[in-house]
Amino acid sequence: MNKLKNMTREELINELESKGICVVLDNDLDNYVEYLDDIYDAFDEIIDDIKDTYFSKPTSRQLKESWLSRVKAGYDEEYDEYFAKDFYYEDCILNEINSGNARKFLKWLDDKNIFFTFITLTSNGKSVDLVEYHPLNDLESYLLDDKNVLEKVFFKKINQDNIFRR
Repeated sequence: MNKLKNMTREELINELESKGICVVLDNDLDNYVEYLDDIYDAFDEIIDDIKDTYFSKPTSRQLKESWLSRVKAGYDEEYDEYFAKDFYYEDCILNEINSGNARKFLKWLDDKNIFFTFITLTSNGKSVDLVEYHPLNDLESYLLDDKNVLEKVFFKKINQDNIFRR
């Protein structure tokens, strides 16, 4: 973590992104879109194993609507209920993100999936969301271990002890 303390904000963002961690500054929804496949995969991994799902179970009508929207967009396959269900949940996730509920959904997903990590850092009205999907093990990246260091770099917090020693 000492390495992180000495980084600039831009260097930290580059380091996190190089390790596959999504960095969302000030709730910029476009940043989430770049990592939708990871978010979909993390959700898909657990959907059949949990009882209290975030989204309602799809009706056959909703499945067909999701399927038809993909067909209209150029998807050229015979109807398959399994894939229609995936499309339905992808639509639900995208709607949550676009409607401003990304944090609520991602916190829920973090609670339900041990292979998914979501952290929100805030300071003086500014925010940074960090999203990591680590499907090969249940350990989040060491880069996310110390929230205080992350906050200091992202929000340029000055160590108060250094101010009083001058």
